[in-house]
Amino acid sequence: MKDEIKNKDSRRNFLVKTSAVSLISALPATSAWGACTVSGALSGGSKVNGDCTTIILSGGRSPGSWRDFSNGKKMGAAFPYIKTFPKNSAQKKCERNHLASFILAAQDVTIILGKDKQGDVYSLNVKAALASPGGIGWNLAAVYLNAEFGFYNSRLPTALSTGDIISTGEDLVKHLFALDALNGTPSNEDTYYGFSDGSTDYEPPIASSC
Repeated sequence: MKDEIKNKDSRRNFLVKTSAVSLISALPATSAWGACTVSGALSGGSKVNGDCTTIILSGGRSPGSWRDFSNGKKMGAAFPYIKTFPKNSAQKKCERNHLASFILAAQDVTIILGKDKQGDVYSLNVKAALASPGGIGWNLAAVYLNAEFGFYNSRLPTALSTGDIISTGEDLVKHLFALDALNGTPSNEDTYYGFSDGSTDYEPPIASSC
């Protein structure tokens, strides 16, 4: 995992490692996940206990789907309210673009995933990751958006054995990043990340002018 994160291949360069003191000082003194931390995972499995549990996800959409949604495409099955507008109408196209603007805005975030035992900080820019097919960041970008737009609502919030609660997209990608550091990338990514063509009742909180 260490080698994968440090790989300069264009597919993974959205995982940014920095030693900036400002970022390190912004992290909490102790992890919210107990022993399930990037530091614990990278320093050896013996330091990671049952707190570092796999979360069963379902109902999400794949990274490729989110790239389509960002361009106002193929939204109907994922966001059923879009189907309520007249087929092939200007209004429907306008509503799709309105929704896409919220999806694009949600991608404009950089998440500090954690730090290793050397104090190096790893972060994920969701927009950049979604534009770079392949690798853990590509998948984590979709996981974040699935959580933020309600595709995982039947699975979140969820509690770890410590009693800590994972309820947001940011919580979830941090936890999955730590699991990847410990166990490596799963062989069946679609199942692991819950990319199972689900739908959401999400609608933009601000009405369009369509």
